Amino acid sequence: MSNPATKGCHNCRRRRLRCDRSVPTCLKCSTNGEECLGYGTLLRWTNAPAIKGKLAGQLRMKPPKPSQSSSQSSSQSISAVETQEETIEDPSDQLILLDMKSELQTDSPSPKTACTILPGLLDPILDHLNANSRSYIHHSVSNAVCKDLVSLDQDTRNPFRSMIPLIQEFEYLQNIVIATSAMHLATAFRYQNRPARQELVDALAAKGKAIRQLRDAIENATPTNQTAVLAAIVFFVNLDLIDSGKGIWEDHVKAAETLISSLHRQARRKLSRQDSGLAPLADAIAADCLTYRILGSTTSGDTVPGFGGNKIDVLSILKRAQAHSYHCSPPEIMYMILLANQECAKTREAEPTIRRRLGLLLDQARDFDVHAWVHGIEGLHPEDDLDARERIASAHRAAARLYISLIMPEDDDSPECPRPNYDGFVKEILDHLSSVPFDHMLLKGAVWPTFMAGAQTDDPARRESCRERLGAAYTQYPHTCPWGYVRTAIEMLNMIWANKEMEGGEGGKGNWLLKLRNSGGRALII
Repeated sequence: MSNPATKGCHNCRRRRLRCDRSVPTCLKCSTNGEECLGYGTLLRWTNAPAIKGKLAGQLRMKPPKPSQSSSQSSSQSISAVETQEETIEDPSDQLILLDMKSELQTDSPSPKTACTILPGLLDPILDHLNANSRSYIHHSVSNAVCKDLVSLDQDTRNPFRSMIPLIQEFEYLQNIVIATSAMHLATAFRYQNRPARQELVDALAAKGKAIRQLRDAIENATPTNQTAVLAAIVFFVNLDLIDSGKGIWEDHVKAAETLISSLHRQARRKLSRQDSGLAPLADAIAADCLTYRILGSTTSGDTVPGFGGNKIDVLSILKRAQAHSYHCSPPEIMYMILLANQECAKTREAEPTIRRRLGLLLDQARDFDVHAWVHGIEGLHPEDDLDARERIASAHRAAARLYISLIMPEDDDSPECPRPNYDGFVKEILDHLSSVPFDHMLLKGAVWPTFMAGAQTDDPARRESCRERLGAAYTQYPHTCPWGYVRTAIEMLNMIWANKEMEGGEGGKGNWLLKLRNSGGRALII
């Protein structure tokens, strides 16, 4: 039997606990599910950055003495790395060490190299996660997902990156971010004909955990965690969009609606203690939720007012996030679509009254100055393409007018209500979008106008143009991975065109939209 150690293990000594000094590892650590650091010499990274105090994140490296040669310094650094290499079990960490060796063996070692490698090894936010979870969160926050959620990634000004502290504090948000990132990778791998089974398994597992945890969080929601709960709910919608856009996004959006109303009431009463640094994140998330609700209602047929009345200042929320919104649609145009849906929900109103009010909305949309709106947006990236943004916004304006015309009650006998110029709306949409290249960074904001134009037109050339543009957004777009809802939009267009062909190409006024709604399809096209 081995003799007990002469002193406690490093874990117990650090926490000032009585160690049982069992060999080779402490039983107390094993019982707690911790990895015992043992009793021998504790190996540490040399020249590591401080993790506490005023010097957090900074390196304390002394310049070499003039008498020391660069070769001696390099050999000492390499030997330090080799000594610690024995304690590394993760293959990814071994690769990092090899990269460090190659850097240290250069003629002029630079402290900057150490700065880019070492902080990742000491990240306190991700330290408790396994390697897969850390890589998923890194993919979400740094690589792709957060970039997909804004029109143009603005480095430190991307509001979705401020979720990092919330991810550490709220486990349900952490799990839904992991699930979204895993689904994001799985979608990209499937498009590349690469196996994605593990990513799908990880996505579903993390989603299941997030659902259970979020259910408890909603039941016990407080002013301090409502922003995190709202972020988690909207990320559930994003997960559906990445997959196919056919999920239960409506339930998620309606749940988010209740939270947005609560946050709005607290803001008016000055009851919210929300960190001011999270305000842009809350605005961006709320704006995305409003956009999903408004554009989703155009195809689902859900014309319930929802966000109307005095519950939420919809227009203000959309305006505060307009610099980041990748839809590139003017808030005023989005609000007009919402008002049009509210008018159609007033079943007790006479049809002439509804037609008159919708006609006023059509005129307001026509007169809206898109150029002035684009050049008046505050906080845009200096490299933002204002001309392309104006083109896409103009396409949204024409698509909104087309939509309002389609839902307007028919009155073929009234000379005061001439048949809308649907063909003119389609032409205007496609003319504006033709100036936006298929590989443009703002192309992802053109999906809904393209879908509306493609569904309305009977011209084969225009249909093919819409199919090509959506296909480019799904398969050729270099700035984001293929989001599944774009593929769903293409499938829905093919279905609409097939139905029209079966009826001899005479879709009739608004028939394609009414039939789409009556078919029960609840896909979210944004």
